[in-house]
Order: sequence, then structure tokens, then C-alpha cells
Amino acid sequence: MLGILGGMGPYASAEFLRTIYETADERHGPSAEQELPRCLLDSDPAFPDRTEAILAGRDREFTARLRHRLQSLADQGATRIVLTCVTAHHFARWLGPDLRDRLISLVEVVLDDLEVAGDGPFLMLATSGTRAARVFESNPRWAAVAHRVQLPPADAQEEIHRLLYRLKREPAGAELAGLAEDLAARFGCRGVIAGCTEVHLLTRWWQARGAGPLVLDPLRSIANDLPKLLDPEEAW
Repeated sequence: MLGILGGMGPYASAEFLRTIYETADERHGPSAEQELPRCLLDSDPAFPDRTEAILAGRDREFTARLRHRLQSLADQGATRIVLTCVTAHHFARWLGPDLRDRLISLVEVVLDDLEVAGDGPFLMLATSGTRAARVFESNPRWAAVAHRVQLPPADAQEEIHRLLYRLKREPAGAELAGLAEDLAARFGCRGVIAGCTEVHLLTRWWQARGAGPLVLDPLRSIANDLPKLLDPEEAW
């Protein structure tokens, strides 16, 4: 069973669950309900703001809540877990090995995608908390793919952070998609990295219209690869 710890923000994790089931149908044609993967979504919007927790140094408080909710998913039978907030991955370092081993790291998925994506650059769309904590750059694999990534300067990073927080409150549409496209064009990037799960809302909007930049979206990649990420006997 796949566990999903969501609510950070709630629309992104809900759309991820929808993407999982749509992807199953795209791969095999419309499936009987009984053939689809079992998923357990814990959507908890009451989690403290991740950027604020990082900047204020409230690591212990946030990690305790994160550990509790992940352990609850594990106790209910989740064999693998997706934490649908990239910024919250900063706190995963303080989890025990059992929980860390169950996590499907969004950071690792992005790095996997960068390795095969060809030449960049790809604009990093991430929160200011993710940037401040160096969530991507602290990964040992970062050096091998860093040349394909455009990390925006401070002024553009503020624009990106505001865009991501607007996506928490507003439906993905032409205005917000246009802002992301303009940012990518400003830096001469062939695509963007969904360094925040809110970008998954734009991914779905662009895909529905057959337009938009190339997006390295870890939630989309996980939905595509879910059969091999779960136990083969449970794969659909």
C-alpha cells in the first residue's frame, strides 16, 4: 500500500492521488476499481508552514509532528510513503531509519529525472525554505547534475515563492501558468523543475492543454513508476 502524507498544500496532494489513478488507466486502459493500487492519504493542512519552521529553527517541533504522522501511515500498512512537500524533506534527516527507508524521496526522484533529461537548463521552482535549507544541494548526487539547473537569484526567488503560495489558494490557470513560463523564458530555460509540489497543479494544467514547458515533476514520475516502487505482487 502507498501512504501519502499530504495537506502541504491540500490541493497538490489530492491531485497527486488523482494522477495515480489516471496514470493507471492511461497505461492499461480503463481499469476495474479492484485492479487499482491501494493508497492511504493523510491530508493534514494543520502542519506548520515549512519555510517559517526552517527560518525560525523549529526543527524539533516540526520533526516530532512529521514522525508521528508518518508512523501512523506505516502502522496502517503503508509499505512506501510519499511526503508531498519538498520543503518538508529537510526534516527527514532526523527520522529513524525505518521511516526514512519507507519514504520515496521527491529529491531523489528529481535527481533521477535530471540524469536522463539531457541538457538544461531547468529553472528550479522551489520555496524559499527549500532554498535556504539547501534541500537539493545537500544531496550527495547534486554535483553531478547541478550544471543542468538554474537556481534563481534572490529577486526571482521571491517571485517564485509568491507564485507557489498563490497556487495554494488559487486554481492553476492561465495567469499563474504564464508567470511560470515567463520566469523560465527570462533565464533561457528549456523547462522547469517542480521543486515544490504545488507545481504539480501547473503540470496537470499544461498537460490538459498539450502546451507549456518541459516539467520535471517528481509526483508525475512516481505515478508513472508506481508499479515497480511498490511490491511487484501488489503492482497493477
